[in-house]
Amino acid sequence: MEKLILEKINFVSTYVSDIDDWIIIKKELLKQLPPKLRMLFSRRDEKTKKHSLNMFEKEIIDYWKRLTGITLIIKDK
Repeated sequence: MEKLILEKINFVSTYVSDIDDWIIIKKELLKQLPPKLRMLFSRRDEKTKKHSLNMFEKEIIDYWKRLTGITLIIKDK
């Protein structure tokens, strides 16, 4: 992963470290990153509107777990 991405994950973890909802963390990261890096994140399915994870996001979730000890999950409403 790029150094900038790791820096932003570390920054976001300082103010949302007790949350286990992947969508909230993803939104916070998207606010912090430039458009070039935002394109690496997955989009919702057009028909079902459900979220899915790509390999890049799985790497972020693994790093988040090592950093905070919290496993991020997708919470369906």
